[in-house]
Amino acid sequence: MLHAEPGCDPGRHQRLTSLLEDIKAARRVLDRARHDKRHVEQQQLRRELLAALDAYADALALAGAPLPPRLRSEIDLYRGLGGRG
Repeated sequence: MLHAEPGCDPGRHQRLTSLLEDIKAARRVLDRARHDKRHVEQQQLRRELLAALDAYADALALAGAPLPPRLRSEIDLYRGLGGRG
């Protein structure tokens, strides 16, 4: 998790923390939906998770922070799934 450091912009830190919480919430919702048979709903939830991941990645880039490899892999996974089930 990100920690505020001396000289860090508190607003930027708060924005990144908020975006990270959005990712966690989207992951939880998608995980619960995986047990359902409604594939259309799962596709929409994947798109929402990808949007949250992309927003966080963009915010990291604006902050000059590197994108963790695991996060990059997750983004690539959901982009690769696209509209597929």
